Amino acid sequence: MRLLVLGGGQLALMMCWATARLPLDFAVYDPDPKAPAYRCAARAGDPLREVERADHVTFEFENVEWGVAEYAHKLGKLRPHLDYLRVKKSRIWEREALGELGVPTPRWAVARDGAEAMELAAKWGRAVAKVPSGGYDGKGQYLLPRERPPAESPLLVEEYVDIAREFSIVAARSEDGDVYFYPPAQNYYVQGILVWNYAPAEAPPEAYRYVEKILEWRRYVGVLAVEFFEDRSGRILVNEIAPRVHNTGHWTLETDASQFENHVRAVAGLPLRRPRALAPTAMVNLLGVASPPIKELERLGKVYWYGKAEARPRRKMGHVNITGDTTAEAIAKAREAMRIIYGRKFPELVLKNYGSRQ
Repeated sequence: MRLLVLGGGQLALMMCWATARLPLDFAVYDPDPKAPAYRCAARAGDPLREVERADHVTFEFENVEWGVAEYAHKLGKLRPHLDYLRVKKSRIWEREALGELGVPTPRWAVARDGAEAMELAAKWGRAVAKVPSGGYDGKGQYLLPRERPPAESPLLVEEYVDIAREFSIVAARSEDGDVYFYPPAQNYYVQGILVWNYAPAEAPPEAYRYVEKILEWRRYVGVLAVEFFEDRSGRILVNEIAPRVHNTGHWTLETDASQFENHVRAVAGLPLRRPRALAPTAMVNLLGVASPPIKELERLGKVYWYGKAEARPRRKMGHVNITGDTTAEAIAKAREAMRIIYGRKFPELVLKNYGSRQ
């Protein structure tokens, strides 16, 4: 059995690590010859021919070559369904799809240009303008009226949410409809990029219902992550979905059935595995770090290094997973790890302004 993964970043690398013992050939297509996943996976050649060779095809992030994904879908090999990838091509399409499913999101509108976005901000008091496509990890977002949005059109404009906390749910669904929810994770962002999180956290029942609606929309197969806002009045709002394995689920590598393994199992038609070991775990991203202090960090937890060719500010170079006997212990160790990694920058990575993340 041959699995082809479109995209060769760290998510594909961790899929390869987590499923090395399974009876399948693991191939990756990425035009970058230095893609991290090539440290583990076979390098695919011509993408369309590789789709034909593969028994199953999946993707590790949303910005893969559309024509290749569409071809895999036409051959009945792509998991999850192409429509999940399609709605991620535009934040506006994503909001429309969630609205049709009855899944609550922040109030939103489409502005023709930057000037109309500013008018909406004046009407609503404060707002967030987002470039519809190409943005991730906080890129392409503008807090209005403090920041001026680009003149390009259209723009997604959302109400400013007074956020009490952010959490995510990672779920796995098999071809036959079996669903497993990993425990929720509480997430901490700085300028739109995840710095650290911990699990288990709390999530209200309606959050699980919203995830189930998204899973059932096109009979999802694989791992899905859903990021939530909880505002200070208690409203639960979906911020965005990720139809793939996700940074907020990296902590699951410390279980005996991670998100990476279950994604591969699902898309390859294998039954899901439910973890039997679920210790409280914190995850700290190594952002823009060229040479992490491995020895110091390994006193606290397990270091995962992605082997990227170049360290750049905010770039995810690796992460540290830290377990504890209690959630409080895991959190305390994570704070110590952040002091080691980031030094003086540590406080801003913990004492974040929730209102800046939309």
